[in-house]
Amino acid sequence: MIVPTLVLALAACSPAPVPSPNASEAEPAPIESGITRAPTPSPTPITLGRVTEAAAAQVIGELRCAFLSDASDLLLVGAGDVDKASRATAVVMRGATPVLLTARAPGGFDAMAQGGSFTDAELTASITRGAPRETEHEGSSHTATLSVEAPGSAPVAIDGVWECGP
Repeated sequence: MIVPTLVLALAACSPAPVPSPNASEAEPAPIESGITRAPTPSPTPITLGRVTEAAAAQVIGELRCAFLSDASDLLLVGAGDVDKASRATAVVMRGATPVLLTARAPGGFDAMAQGGSFTDAELTASITRGAPRETEHEGSSHTATLSVEAPGSAPVAIDGVWECGP
């Protein structure tokens, strides 16, 4: 009988277990604000216009390529020399403003005819070449997709034709 009484006496004299600092605190209630958050605006898509003759005259090179949309809109004109060390140039119209672009990689006309990417500080236009098409000229014609990206804008992809030649 002494043992159970001793155990009870020791238990009564022991300090209560210390709760962890966060155990007694309830989850703080969120602070309600009278301000409603505006939805995050969606990026606006890039709008390409038809390349004008004046804009097309700005590209430099002896041989040319052109991207025509499925609606037959001329959306990109490129030019390059038969010089593997040179970079082709291209132009697109962002709205009504011509944007001059330079090929990301050297290779001149031959590289441009295969497709590739053209860029400036704020816009990148890439041609992904597809299946060959029959032509009535000495150049080449392929189905293609023109992809255009710019910071703060939704990218666009347009199907069409990539034609190159003298």
